[in-house]
Amino acid sequence: MGYRDYELALSTSQQVTADANSEDYIDTELSAPGWGKGTPACIIVNVEAVGTAGTGITFEVVHKTSEPTTGDAQLCSVTALAADLSAGDQIVIPLPMGIALLRYVRLYYNITAGTEDYTLSAYFSPLQIGIQG
Repeated sequence: MGYRDYELALSTSQQVTADANSEDYIDTELSAPGWGKGTPACIIVNVEAVGTAGTGITFEVVHKTSEPTTGDAQLCSVTALAADLSAGDQIVIPLPMGIALLRYVRLYYNITAGTEDYTLSAYFSPLQIGIQG
């Protein structure tokens, strides 16, 4: 589990039943924030509830120089099969290093096919690698 800063939330208990943008986005207020250097980062998605589960869902991390919308430049994506998702699951989406990230970052939920119903929370976090208890 990553460090959760509520100012870096992309979704808070958002119900997703169709393709949708995350409720919120991150505005770095810088045209070139320099996220491609330094500490690795990720988007963490918490699955809070699964209602109807059809085929699956793709989580797309997108960025843009102006307020993000559908069809923005995709940084990375992860597809999860509906059969593999249950309440309490956590999906970690590592952000690529060495790529100049743009000012705005948002998560886009893309329903693979069929009827889906998920409740999700998502946030930006440093990527924790190799931490042992």
